[in-house]
Amino acid sequence: MRLSVRTFLQAERQRVQDWVGGSADSLESVETARTVGDCVDRERLGRRLPDGWCVDREIVQFPGESLSEVVRLTDREAYRITLKPVELCAPTEQVEIYTRSGPDNTRRQRRTADSLAEALIYATGMAARRHARRTQSASGSTETASSSH
Repeated sequence: MRLSVRTFLQAERQRVQDWVGGSADSLESVETARTVGDCVDRERLGRRLPDGWCVDREIVQFPGESLSEVVRLTDREAYRITLKPVELCAPTEQVEIYTRSGPDNTRRQRRTADSLAEALIYATGMAARRHARRTQSASGSTETASSSH
């Protein structure tokens, strides 16, 4: 027997309502909280980063912890700098800074900054240094290649 879309959605709505406590009124007790993604102007931060870097907010899970929202800076080669508040309810206070050099590599904690502002300064500096090293090595290999001809 095939259900209509409307019947299916009504049944799913009822199933979810039963699961959360029987009525949509039970959702009134849910509070919203500011997250790290709400505290970071992605466009403004993106303008401070070298070419080829992007800024996203993502939901991730660290081992032994619940889901967390993080701000992630990523370059074209999949190098990631992740900013994760120590306390989810205090996104502008202490922030852990992690790096990951590629999708198959493990995340490594670099430091804990005293504030989100300090973490952003540190992360943009890391991105600038990485960009400068890549640019330098690319121009060095071009010079070496052209001088050998």
